[in-house]
Amino acid sequence: MTRIKIITSFGKYSDAELEQKAELIVDSMTGNANFTNPMPLIADLKAATTAFDTAIIKAKEGGKTEHLNREIKRHELIAMLEKLALYVQIEADGIDAVLASSGFTLSKQRQPVGILPKPQNFAVHAENVGTIKLSLKTIQGAKSYQYEYRKKGEKAWEVIVFTKATLLLTELESGQQYEFRVAAIGTVLQRIYSDVLSSYAL
Repeated sequence: MTRIKIITSFGKYSDAELEQKAELIVDSMTGNANFTNPMPLIADLKAATTAFDTAIIKAKEGGKTEHLNREIKRHELIAMLEKLALYVQIEADGIDAVLASSGFTLSKQRQPVGILPKPQNFAVHAENVGTIKLSLKTIQGAKSYQYEYRKKGEKAWEVIVFTKATLLLTELESGQQYEFRVAAIGTVLQRIYSDVLSSYAL
């Protein structure tokens, strides 16, 4: 089972977003019984947030020195948030309710895709001499598609794995009737095949 985590990167935040996020974390962590010994101290994080806010205001009407100071205060605040995020991650031990109580943002967990459904709109078209086009509706969660074909009356299938929902078969025997089927390939080994379609190669 994948452990729930929090987002520990703050580089993409704008100055205003970073300040707001830091304030939320300060408010959420203050007196939070889930985190009794935070490192760094919440008081220090609050002070760094206030210093960053002050630097933002001064940089709006200031010169190069004020802009440089704002960047310094920004980096100091981010460094503190990153350290606190590590502490929160360890203390919460993957419990999402505890992580959420910290004010940090939970990372989105990828949900496992189960058995993929039967392919829909599977179609077979004889394009040119010795060429047949196979197509189906794209299936969400499919990493690739397992196309299979054989001459009519034979038992063994020829298998082609392809990443797209359209496949062009070439060098087929002209005048020969073929059978075709397809299944989506996902995270589960089990395959659900389409109906078997048949067509003569031109």
